[in-house]
Amino acid sequence: MSAQQTGTPADELTYYELDEYFPTTAWLETYAEALTKSEALDHEMNGWGTDWNGDFVFEIRNLPIFENAVNDLPEELWRNLGDAIRSLPDSTLEAVVETAPEEIQDNIAARTGTLQDRAAAELLETPIAESPEKVWPGLRNIMPEVLDALVDELDEHVTDEGHIYAWLNMVDGDCRETATMQSVDERAHRVRLTGEYEDWKRLLSGDLGLLEAVMGGTLQVTADMKNVLQYMDAQLVMVETAAETDKRFLF
Repeated sequence: MSAQQTGTPADELTYYELDEYFPTTAWLETYAEALTKSEALDHEMNGWGTDWNGDFVFEIRNLPIFENAVNDLPEELWRNLGDAIRSLPDSTLEAVVETAPEEIQDNIAARTGTLQDRAAAELLETPIAESPEKVWPGLRNIMPEVLDALVDELDEHVTDEGHIYAWLNMVDGDCRETATMQSVDERAHRVRLTGEYEDWKRLLSGDLGLLEAVMGGTLQVTADMKNVLQYMDAQLVMVETAAETDKRFLF
């Protein structure tokens, strides 16, 4: 969608908290709380990880951050930023732009239209992978809080290749800690589920079953197969819980 298009009026959009967006670390923490509360998981995972490492890694590969731009995110995330930029008086926006990196200033100057339209287009048409480099302190003052936090998420928790390694410390049916990693070997773990982002979306939307995904090769399992088979029902509950946890997909 072009930054010049009107789209949905800001007051008609539905807005969400950071912990409702998948795959953010805030959502991962909400999911961990749901796992710990699950009585079904307590039953199926009885004894898992007791006196041995039972941790999981969800490897979510190839988020579309290189081909998608900021204005390909859910509209409620970027609409207010575009509107905020376009509502600024020339003198105020000029002061904001003057604090931007020189390359961004040059890019804005090279575009056509009003200063407001040029600045909005430069930011909203930025590939998502490049967005942390284009966010400068002056811009953060007018960015919506959730979008600002998502830029930090991208910078800190997504690898340079566009992958997420979500680590879950699982013991006896409880998720005691979560984290993201920059490499798969950063933390020891018992089970790793690997799949493309689009396939994770299908799995967590309930459109793809775990057994179907694993047997068909859509998701790859790296684990001690004895543990995997013994606790397969527990893993099904983990996926069901993820599907039931409220979420809005970023891509």
